[in-house]
Amino acid sequence: MMSRTWLSIRRHLLQLTADRKRFGVFCALLALGMLFWTRLIVIQDMPRVAMADGVPGQVVQSEKKPVVESVPVRRVIPVAEGPIRNPFRINPTYYPPVIKNDKRNDEDSKSDLLPADIVRSALVSHRLEAVMGSVAVVSGQTCRVGTTVQDLTGGGHRIELAEVRDRSVLIRCGDVQHVLHLD
Repeated sequence: MMSRTWLSIRRHLLQLTADRKRFGVFCALLALGMLFWTRLIVIQDMPRVAMADGVPGQVVQSEKKPVVESVPVRRVIPVAEGPIRNPFRINPTYYPPVIKNDKRNDEDSKSDLLPADIVRSALVSHRLEAVMGSVAVVSGQTCRVGTTVQDLTGGGHRIELAEVRDRSVLIRCGDVQHVLHLD
């Protein structure tokens, strides 16, 4: 039974689309029918419009539903004293704290600077800008482990990149080492 229905539908569609004039008339009538159908739906569900030239303060009743004035319900939601964890706290596992060298030599000191202090100041003057695997950018210079980093103080020290870590590097000049962290 089902195959007969499909065969008849297919036969009618082939007959309808075989002739261009008949198909054009069918499409025009279909479009016109859809326009009238949507127009009927729009007219059927047309909203009521109120004009604002009445007496102020007068309440007008709706035709469909009575006007009910509602009082807003006040809900009380209990809130904890504070958050379970601080979302703005920096995780020291992923972002280790920056250790600043606050050692300052007094200018009025009677003792001269030691050679280790001069080397340390040369190491501290460098800045770690990026770490990408085994390559690091130290003070604008792209370096690998074991390469020499240019001395920024002009003292002629031989500074080398000793180790590259996740977010820090170790630079060395002789026996003096210094760890540079990403800012």
